[in-house]
Amino acid sequence: MTAPRFPVVLKIGHAHGGLGKVKVDNINDFQDMASVVAVADTYCTVEPYVDSKYDIHVQKIGNNYKAFMRKSISGCWKTNTGSAMLEQISMPERYRAWVDEVSDLFGGLDICALEVVVGKDGREFIIEVNDSALTLLGDSQEEDRRHIADLVAARMQVICRPRSPVSEEPVPPPVGPRGILGSLTSLTHSETPPPSASDHPSLASVGRRDSQ
Repeated sequence: MTAPRFPVVLKIGHAHGGLGKVKVDNINDFQDMASVVAVADTYCTVEPYVDSKYDIHVQKIGNNYKAFMRKSISGCWKTNTGSAMLEQISMPERYRAWVDEVSDLFGGLDICALEVVVGKDGREFIIEVNDSALTLLGDSQEEDRRHIADLVAARMQVICRPRSPVSEEPVPPPVGPRGILGSLTSLTHSETPPPSASDHPSLASVGRRDSQ
């Protein structure tokens, strides 16, 4: 009700792909949409409408940066819906600075993306920030998936590797006939079942001597 000018764009909820976005041209349509949002049981944001020429998708995957220009050819005011022409463009330094700044704002994101709308007057507006739920575009999607897999594997090697236990040197057996005999008996008892007296009657005295 306090929008300084129309048209405006209502964004209802957290849907993506152009869903939940409505262009409102006047105050009467705004009041109608307000009544719809009132029963939607979700939040709503309002932002100025930008009469755009195209939009820019800027993505960061680790140290790999890419930018794509997407221009609608279906006449829809939503540049990310309908038929569109997609082209990978060179990465200007300001786009790299923008996405790095957003990464730092959220604690150092390894994967993130920006949606930038370029108006017909040439001005650029950042309208959306995505984390690892970014959309992969263009012919390099398979390459981007490999970058993501390598990045995740590298982070797992650092964070998820179990701690190696402290190695302890084996204690040497005691010196002397008594110690050697005890070591032999303990090895025999731990690795093989004890022989019966009927099979080896001569070993009985060895057991008694060791117990003494």
